[in-house]
Amino acid sequence: MTEATMLMKERSEAIGRAQRALKALGEHPRSSKKELGHAREHLNACYSHGSGEYVWNAVAQVEAMAERRYGVPSSEEHRQLVDAAGDLEEPATAARGRAAEDRAVSPATSAPDVGLAPTASR
Repeated sequence: MTEATMLMKERSEAIGRAQRALKALGEHPRSSKKELGHAREHLNACYSHGSGEYVWNAVAQVEAMAERRYGVPSSEEHRQLVDAAGDLEEPATAARGRAAEDRAVSPATSAPDVGLAPTASR
């Protein structure tokens, strides 16, 4: 067996992904028969080729067709959206965390001294 040949488990996973993408494409009301036929050819390639690279490329083609049909952003667009959302949320989260820490160590809310030795603060 060469490195290019796929293991059965990996091929099964690839075929499952391609089938799900094809099913989603088929459920969309604007999908044409021509488009579905093209996606089916890619799925059939998953069954007939031994090269893992070729099979995963065929899966990517079917998934890309479904993504385009449903308007799912490309991976680069998705990364940019996630990065932008993370930039917006991080300062607020950090501020809430600092405020919670301040409340937790505030002398007004601290527990009464029960005779324990003071601890060193960092």
